[in-house]
Amino acid sequence: MDSQEYTIHPHDVFVFMPGLLVSVIETSPHFTTNYFTLSNTFFYDVIKTIRSFSPQFFSYMKSRFLYPLPEQEMQYFMNYYTLLKSRIKLPKSFSREAIIALLRIIFLDLYNDFENYINHRNNTSTTRKEDLTHRFYTLMMDNYREHKEVIFYADKLHVSSKYLSEVVKETSGKSPKDWIIDYSLLEIKELLKNSSLNIQEITIRTKFLNQSALGRFFKRHTNMSPSEYRESTY
Repeated sequence: MDSQEYTIHPHDVFVFMPGLLVSVIETSPHFTTNYFTLSNTFFYDVIKTIRSFSPQFFSYMKSRFLYPLPEQEMQYFMNYYTLLKSRIKLPKSFSREAIIALLRIIFLDLYNDFENYINHRNNTSTTRKEDLTHRFYTLMMDNYREHKEVIFYADKLHVSSKYLSEVVKETSGKSPKDWIIDYSLLEIKELLKNSSLNIQEITIRTKFLNQSALGRFFKRHTNMSPSEYRESTY
């Protein structure tokens, strides 16, 4: 994997992030494995439903692909795998939501491992780039409704927009602009799907200037109007 060799053992779970080069060099006669793949779009759809994720999680997963598990935890993952296989066979309108829900559980388990790593490592090992990304993420969560331009966050963090974009992209896999857009879209979609608010009320809740501005933003990034999206979820 990326020019490094690893030996797979029973109860090992591997998670390969997009862009990782993987090849099998040698296998034992009775080697078998269970696996599934996700498109980039589907992967980010799952991650976006978990609002508490830190961008540092992406850089962590890119550097750590191997998770040796105790037998009981491995059985949990095998149960997830079996459920995923069964849900794929459901009618399309139901299978996507069921699969996303199951994948949320899997990634939350992985995220728990990440948080343990963060809590136990020496604070001095945090790189400046990781620290900047974390500070951007925290700032964004408090301000993405009112401020959707990268320059706002760059000014608050006392760096240039170019540098902030390069660092966040490198450490999280997504640019600051993409993070801001994705969080804005996620909130709008959730309100359209799971609330009785009308479009004007959603406009006020999400701090857009007016309903037209909300509609233009949403259609630019989804190719659907808010009303069309709401109808498609019923």
